[in-house]
Amino acid sequence: MNKFLAASILVLLLASPAFSYEEIEYKKFKFEESSCDVGVHYKSAQKGLLIGVSAIATGKGAEFRKWKVSDIKISMDGRRFRPDKESNFYVTEESLFRVPGAIVFAAIGAFGEYGGSNLNNNLSKIGVGLGMGLIALQAKGEITGKRCLFNIPSDKLDNMNEGADFIDILIENEDLHLKEQMKIAIIKPSGEPGGKYNFAGMTRDGLSELMDTLKDKITVLEKEQADYKYGEDPEFDVIQKKIESCETERGMAYKAWFDRNTKRSE
Repeated sequence: MNKFLAASILVLLLASPAFSYEEIEYKKFKFEESSCDVGVHYKSAQKGLLIGVSAIATGKGAEFRKWKVSDIKISMDGRRFRPDKESNFYVTEESLFRVPGAIVFAAIGAFGEYGGSNLNNNLSKIGVGLGMGLIALQAKGEITGKRCLFNIPSDKLDNMNEGADFIDILIENEDLHLKEQMKIAIIKPSGEPGGKYNFAGMTRDGLSELMDTLKDKITVLEKEQADYKYGEDPEFDVIQKKIESCETERGMAYKAWFDRNTKRSE
């Protein structure tokens, strides 16, 4: 594998300065006619806070590819802010359903601010796994996602209210004239520098077993969740948070597993 490509693929959560703190979240919203997979990456630094967001909307049946992410903004201190940087990305159906967390995290990581390399200018595609398809920066006929980056200066962080400020995502199907809106509460990253997902002590086989275990756990949770209704039963939301936590860990474990394979192929 090309060394430049290997160093650039899945650049999320690479080496960070000692003052940098990170948090990463995977979210999935389920509606009657559509769903939306979302990745959020918070990275704090001396100059402020970077918030990377990626989202993929899909519909049901014949409407699967007709839902799009039309808008992503941040609502903060009573004001709405547009991204400092945004673009589309494209993904295969197979990749999205196999490891959705890895897909949305890789889309955020394709921004130069997260890895020191502007893949928009240097690469046409980002491989996200052996036999798992591609996230492409330019493509036709694939599922379209939107990714964006918000830069919150340090002088505005003091006004951030974790209970009231949020990421606002709008998805729509223009043919059916349907829209859905999602809100994700903004958090301030804390904890250990570089984030909480550290798999340095695990082997490739160990990571593979972890991913399989998490997948099995997600399957069990989804079956349990099927007994409840979204928007009606509080149990649905409790189980959904557990699923999202497992998908987050599985996506990051996949990133570590992929890095191990990349190093062996150099």
